[in-house]
Amino acid sequence: MNRRGFLTRAGLAMLALQGGLNFSAVHAAEQTLPPKRYGELQVPYSSGRQVPSIKIPPLACDCHHHIYDPVRFPYLPTDTRNQPPATVDAYRLLQQRLGLTRNVIVTPSAYGFDNSCTLDALKQMGSKARAEVVVDTTITDAELKWMHGLGVRGIRFNIATGASNDSEKIIQLSRRIQPLGWHVQFWMTAADTVAMESVLKRLPSGIVFDHRGHIPQPAGTDHPAYKIICRLLDKGNTWVKLSGLYQDSKAGEPGYADTIKVGQAFVRYAPERMVWGTDWPHPSEFSARKPMPDDALLLDLLAEQAPDESVRNKILVDNPAVLFQF
Repeated sequence: MNRRGFLTRAGLAMLALQGGLNFSAVHAAEQTLPPKRYGELQVPYSSGRQVPSIKIPPLACDCHHHIYDPVRFPYLPTDTRNQPPATVDAYRLLQQRLGLTRNVIVTPSAYGFDNSCTLDALKQMGSKARAEVVVDTTITDAELKWMHGLGVRGIRFNIATGASNDSEKIIQLSRRIQPLGWHVQFWMTAADTVAMESVLKRLPSGIVFDHRGHIPQPAGTDHPAYKIICRLLDKGNTWVKLSGLYQDSKAGEPGYADTIKVGQAFVRYAPERMVWGTDWPHPSEFSARKPMPDDALLLDLLAEQAPDESVRNKILVDNPAVLFQF
């Protein structure tokens, strides 16, 4: 990089940090500068600057990330967790760094039942993007069909953050989305999975467990929730997201050896039902004031969970294409 480019980028970054320039403006201004190599611009909410060392196949999909835009789409007044303002422009930098083509936007709990931010991001990102939204039983069939046209392919129950676990409501919504080929995704503890086993067995739609079903440590695969998820996998309509290795890990970074073992077990059990996601911008870590994970490292760790390249390609490309109807 020449001296002019360095000083210009440094000035833009400082102005952005001081609140005088939004990220979109920084990104737009950057386009007028000489071409840069990977690593010259730090991706927001992601540590490190290197690219993944494993081979990333064409059409690889990030099946779990969020978009936060609190200026245009304010959070719920009751949400006090200080979630990060992570926009579409910022996420595109992460896609470029990781070499990913497709993505799935997940409505975060900071927005409650308001999917406006997610749907706006879906429109911005086009046909290579899909979404999972949060709804209640008041939603109309016409609204569901409209969202399907935009690229929505699932609904999410954030039970761990206080969403209703009313079995009849969950079954009713599962029944309504099933004709669209959608699924129900659960963010809940392993204890919730055990308590809701009978409900999960009754759901007519597909089921997705995010973050490896939050199997806790040190119990790992000995926890009864793991066996319940495996039985649901046997039915052929259940999927597991190999995302957020830092969640539920006691071993911690950089290797996350304990949650890696859970991921390995799931991959061995049902490789055709596994998908992968970044969980960017890592809201749990951001709110807890923890260091941001290295997303390239997290993607490289997929190779430890799925050592066979052909299996990784299924997890990154083929399985998401089926689950999210790409």
